[in-house]
Parts: sequence; C-alpha cells; structure tokens
Amino acid sequence: FAIIGAMLLINAFIGFHHENAAADALEEVEDQLSANETVQVFRKIKGAIIEVDVQVEELVVGDLVYVRAGDVIPADGEWIFGDKLYVNEASLTGETRPRKVPGDDMRRDVLKGSTLVQGEGFVRITAVGEKTIMGEASALLDSGEKASSPLQQAIQGIVNFLVGCTLVVVFFILIVQLVIRDESVRDTLLSVTGLIVASVPVALPLVVSVTLAIGATNLARKGAIISHLSAMQDLASMDVLCSDKTGTLTTAKMTINLAKIWVNKALERVSEGFRKEDVVELAALCSTLENAKKNEIERSVFEALAEVKMTMSRIYDNYSCDGTKGDVYHGFNANVKRTFCTVTRKEGSPSGLPEHLKITKGLLTKVLNCNDPDDTGDVKWTVLDYKNVGPEAQRIDEAFGKSGYKTLAVGVDMHDEGPDVKMMMAGILPIKDPPRDSTMETIKNIRAALINVKMVTGDHENIARNLAKDIKLGQNFLVHEDLWPASAARNERVAKMDGIAQVTPKDKHEVVAVLQERGHVVGMCGDGVNDAPALSLANVGFAVPGATQAARNAADIVLTEGNDGKNEGLRVIYDAIVISREIFQRIQAYVLYRFASTVLIILFLAILTFVFSEEFPPLYVILFAIINDVTVTPIASDHVVGTKGPSVLNMGTVLGLSCVLGSILGIQTILTYWGNPFGMPNNTAEEVSTYLQLSISSQFLIFICRTEKPFFMTLAPHWVLLVACVAAQLMVSIWCGFGVVVETSIPVDTIVYIWLYSGAGLLVSDVFKCEFYHICDPNLYPNYYYSWMFTLCSRKVTTDVEDMEEAWAVDNMPERKTAASTKKNLTGLYIRRSHVGNLTREMKSRIRSSIRKNEHDRLAIMRAVSAMPYTTADRLDTVRITTM
Repeated sequence: FAIIGAMLLINAFIGFHHENAAADALEEVEDQLSANETVQVFRKIKGAIIEVDVQVEELVVGDLVYVRAGDVIPADGEWIFGDKLYVNEASLTGETRPRKVPGDDMRRDVLKGSTLVQGEGFVRITAVGEKTIMGEASALLDSGEKASSPLQQAIQGIVNFLVGCTLVVVFFILIVQLVIRDESVRDTLLSVTGLIVASVPVALPLVVSVTLAIGATNLARKGAIISHLSAMQDLASMDVLCSDKTGTLTTAKMTINLAKIWVNKALERVSEGFRKEDVVELAALCSTLENAKKNEIERSVFEALAEVKMTMSRIYDNYSCDGTKGDVYHGFNANVKRTFCTVTRKEGSPSGLPEHLKITKGLLTKVLNCNDPDDTGDVKWTVLDYKNVGPEAQRIDEAFGKSGYKTLAVGVDMHDEGPDVKMMMAGILPIKDPPRDSTMETIKNIRAALINVKMVTGDHENIARNLAKDIKLGQNFLVHEDLWPASAARNERVAKMDGIAQVTPKDKHEVVAVLQERGHVVGMCGDGVNDAPALSLANVGFAVPGATQAARNAADIVLTEGNDGKNEGLRVIYDAIVISREIFQRIQAYVLYRFASTVLIILFLAILTFVFSEEFPPLYVILFAIINDVTVTPIASDHVVGTKGPSVLNMGTVLGLSCVLGSILGIQTILTYWGNPFGMPNNTAEEVSTYLQLSISSQFLIFICRTEKPFFMTLAPHWVLLVACVAAQLMVSIWCGFGVVVETSIPVDTIVYIWLYSGAGLLVSDVFKCEFYHICDPNLYPNYYYSWMFTLCSRKVTTDVEDMEEAWAVDNMPERKTAASTKKNLTGLYIRRSHVGNLTREMKSRIRSSIRKNEHDRLAIMRAVSAMPYTTADRLDTVRITTM
C-alpha cells in the first residue's frame, strides 16, 4: 500500500502541474480575447480632449465613449449627441424589440450589455463594473457548474460503458471466488480493487482538458481566439465553410480609383464645374474620422480626400456638421445601407456656395430611391430625374462590378430649400479590394482537407464572380432573389453553389440552416451585428477582424491579426482547421489507447479467474494502471498529423478497435502466463514475466494508437512522450531484473526476449489496426501492409505478357486466355481485388503504358484483318491467333 500511495501522490503531482499549465493557457487565451474588446474614448486631460482606445475594464465614470451599430454597450451611460440609437436590451429585460434612445419618453440612458442595433453617437459613462445594472445582477448569481461538451459527453458515455462492464465482471468474480470456490475475502477484495483501479481511466479528463487548453493557446497564436473549448470539436469536423469576401478572401486594403470616378453631368446645371474630386469631398463630409479607424470604406474615402486636398479643396474645408445649428448625421447600418448628413457652410467661406447641403452615400439602389415602405431610415427620397439618371448609374455600377470594383454611390442636395430633400445623383466611387496573395492557395488547401468553400457576400454578383475567377473558386453563383421562396430545388442549388452575392443578414442565416438540414457541419464568417444570428446558428462562427462586439459575442472563434501584425484572412481559418484536427487526433489517440488497455486488463483477469481459477497479484495490476496513466499524459502536446478529412470521433469505431487491440494483446498476455514461453521455474516468476510483458505491451500501444497508418509512417512522437514511455518500462524492467518492488527477479536474457515478444505482438496489432480502418472506410484508409506486399512482389522481373495481364485486370477487362495468365501470383490477386489505389506510381505508369500499347496493337490488327477477303468466321479465328 505504501508503493501504491507513493505512485498516487506522484500521479496527483503531475496532474496538478498539467492542470496549472492548462489554466495558464486558458488565461492567456482569455487575455487575448479581452485585449480585442477596446472602446473609443474621449477624455479631458489637463484641459484638453484626448482620444484614446481603452479596454472595457479601464473605463471610468465621465468618459465620453463613441459607439456605433454592432457595439455592445460597455457600461451604463447616457446619450449625449449623435444619431437616434436603437438598443436591443433582450439580454437584460427579455424585450426583443429595440428601444429608441432618446425615446419619446425622453429616456437617454443606455445599459451595459445591451447591443446597439442602429445608429452611432456619443455616450457619457455613468456607472462601471459592479455598479452597473448588469453588474449588480451578476453579483447575485451563483456560479453554476458548466455543462460538458458533446465530445466530453461522448467519451464519458464509453467510460461509463467500460466501468459498467468492469462492475459486471467484478460481480461475477465475487460470486465465483467467494460463493463457489470459497476463496479468501481479503485476497478477493484486493483483486477486484486492482481491477477497478486499472479499468477506470483516471487521467482521461486531465488529458482531454490539457489537450484542449494547449490547442486553444496554439490557435490564439495563429490569430484565432476560441471562445469556448467545445468549439474545437465542431471545427475539426467542419465540412462546409461559408467565407465572407472583404478582409477574408481580399486584403480589405481598399483604394478609390480617382481616375475612374463617374460624375453625373446633370449636376453641373446646379453647380458649375462639378468635378470628380468634388464627389470625394462630399463622400468625406458624409463620413466620420471615428468610423474610419474601423471601417475600410470610410478609411479609403479619407485617403482619397488627402490626395484631393493636395491639389485643391472646394467643399470639404468649407462645411461642417454642426449640431448646434441643427445639423444631423445618420450612420450606416445593414438595414438602410447608407449614411445621411446635413452640413452648414463655415463662416468666411466663399459666398457662392450653398448655405446648407444634404449629403448621402452608400449602396447605389438606396441612394437612387429609398422610398421603400420597408426602409427604416429617418430621411427618404427619390433622386431627381430618376428615370434618366437611374438606368445610366446602374449601367456604370454594373460595368464597375464586372471589372472587380466595389462601388460607393454619392448623392447631394444643393438646393438649400429647407427640410425638403431634393437629392441628386452626384457620382460613383470605384473601390478596389484585391484578393490576398495566399487566397487561391489556401482555398486549394482547404478543399484538399475535404471542406467545401462557399463565398457569401453582400457585394454585387459581378464583383463576386470577378473575384471568384481570380481565386479559382468557381462560377456557380446565386443571388438574394434565388433564395426565396424556399423549396427542395432551392436547397439543392444552395448545396451545390460556389457562392451567393447581394445577401442580407437573413440570407446568411437561411444558407446556414439549409446546409445544416442536409447534414453538413457549417462554418460561417461575419462581422456585423446583423450577422450575429447566422454566426450563432452555425456550428462554427468566425468573427472576422474588425467585427463588431455583437458579432464577436455570437461567434465561436474570433479572428485577429497574426504575430507578424498582418491578418492572413482565410489562411488563419485553414491553420485553425489543421490545429483542431491535430487536437482531435491527440484526444482520439489517448481515448483509443486507454480503452484498449482497459479491455486488455479486463479480458486478461477475467480469463485468468474464470478459466484458470487463478489470481494475479493486485499490486501488479495497480502498478500497471498508474504507471501507464502517468507516463502517457504528454500525449497532450504530441507531434501528430491530423486526419485528411473532417474528424468525427465515432465512438462505435473507437470501441470496436479498442476491443480488437485489447483482445489481441490480451490473448498474447494469456499465452505468456499459461504457455510459459520463457521457461520460468515457478509460478511467482511467471507472474513477474507476465507483468513485464503486460506493462510493455500496454505502454507502447500508445504509439500504435496515435495514427491510422502504420506506426512508423507518421511523425516521430514528442521526445517527452517517448522518453517517458521508454524510461518507465526500463524502470519496470530493472524492478523485474533485480527483484525490487516485484516478488522475485527474472534473468536479463528473459527480459530481452519479453521486449522482443511484446514488440512482435504490437506489430501484429498494428496490422489488424490498419485492416480495421480500411474496412471501416476503404476510400480514406488504404490497406498499407497489403500495398507493401504487392510492391515487393511487383519488383520481380516480369514479361510484357505479364504486364499486359496486369493491365487487363486493372481495367476490369475480360482476362485473356494465355499461358502467362494461368500463373496465380500475389500481384495479380491483389490487383483483381481492386486495390488499385495502393499501386506505386511506377506500377501505375507501367500498367497505363501496357494498356495503351495493347489497345493500339489490337486496333491495328483488326483493321488489317477486316481488309482481308476472308469469311467472318475466318476473320475471327485470325484475330484470336494474332492477339494471343
């Protein structure tokens, strides 16, 4: 018991160390996630207003915070200036309808945790932390136990099954030993105690949690911060990725092509000499510098403005949006798809300019006509001369789209006639957003990982098709109208499409729902508040860089910039897929290893008790369990190769293969004990040799379980895992050689033979493992050992006739009746079993050449024979003779 107690203390110490490492890793991930939750604050410091970006927990009462649609309100506050805000307080009050601020009841307060659905403006902080309404409510809540993930539930199900089987075996052992055989109660209880200890995978929760935590840290370093560990299982099994365009497939480094700006000539009748540069200045007046920090389109407008001001500025420097003079600014949101503002001429500006301007910019259709009843904008209009300018502007917009340009339409009212809006089309800004250099290669890699990539974008179909052509994504595109009404044919088109353009947030949600109904594990990218429902519905929601706080809260993974300061777009998602599959492989390896070990020990002890009426020393059983559990925990950081396709932990497969491997090694152990192949002089020495063989076989089983391929065809294990396993078994061998811990010593040469004997058993187990995987999925898992047997046999010198024979077999053609065809060799048998996928490249080339040569010769003979003046029967005989 002292030895067992010491081993349990060591196990506890190692477990404590790994749990601390896992906790530190998770804390690092949480810190990175919170580091992205910054707010834009204006503070008065030494009499000057300074703009700073601070983290939420650094806010203080009195801070002036700039909020925009999609933000989660960081603290309790009151509206000061800006748009009318529409705030969703469902997380606080349960009311799903957004509340207007300031409302008709003149309420100006906004609460922490609510989501800004529409509008933008300034909020002054009135309460932070636990003094907020949400903080007070959170302080009253008890921290409940977190629900386990589906992966943990599935593993726990098999653990319960194995423990149940163990308890059944224990019950029958107690009946047989105590009732039927009248054995000692003490010895029987010690035996069943050892069996229970060996069958319960005490290190399993530790290995799973540490593996997930280390994987989350690796993902964060790649620029993918995971919000909850259970999402990694869905990421590993994802088979469809719906990627957005801007910032993921493209660089999001947008630039306006000043030379290609389209100007509405009719505007010259209102403003003489209206220029392309004036369109840029109007767009800049209808933008904010605060938004330009997070919005690439507005940033591109101000960059174009900087170029314009290098020559001459006629409009921008002479106007301002002055709230004290009644000017308003309505920010962009996904519903109205435009911004609107009124500006007033500054004092001292040229008197020839209008006193007031009304400006809008946004989606062309919304700038031309926003008098739709479903439009939620506060100001609506139809541009003057819509019948003429509308078709021309749409033609220009379509031409820009076909050239790969995004477009930003700009309208202006220069009539200065009070509140009435007489909007005129000013022009269209073409914006270029080139694809990333790595996008095409990354899409190829993702598809090679058996994941279907679909583009989901709100841009025009022409823009989407142009980009898809550049990155070789495919040209099978749908648009918004193709999604409605819903039908079976529509669902089929969605499943087969390469992308969909001009989508609304509702469309994104529908695409995810359709794909999930067809059995797919779907990943979805998004950035806006209206993308949150689709991100939440998707199996794996990705919040792209620059996403709103609402989108980040709904997503499972938040994409950030990499360690080099550059976000790699889709490559970050691909890296996350690879890492998640490696994590899955580590977990699967340990689960398979531990379950197989459990089957091994249960089978061995059950047969020993029921068939041979003997007992195995409980000390050996407990040492076997504790040593093997402790030394295999480094599997959490092992070097592995993830699966080629989506990783799904099929518990039926795991349990089946565990039974196969455990049975093979269990039979080998039974043969060691019963057959006494090493010539042990007494029963005590037999028990020691059996314990050593049992320990070595079970320990090195981990190297078989860590890959579906032969154990020597994958990456070398991590040196810590390798050293731990080898050192542990060397220690056990020393115990057995010197009679320390164990009851007696055994010769050194016997120990060497046991190592070799155990290695042979593991090699046999590896063959059966590969065959098991091949039977489960022949397309994904080739039969490697048969392939090598074939390759070895095919290296012998063969004649052209034998090569021809192989060609006929591979092509499933009728076998030619020649003398050579009667030779039944392993090569021919292997090919006829249709294992063509396992042929070597050289052999495939030889077979193809033989087929072409034979077919060419056969056609030449047929043409020659058909020209001879023979009867049909004679011709057939001639063909038979000449083709033998």
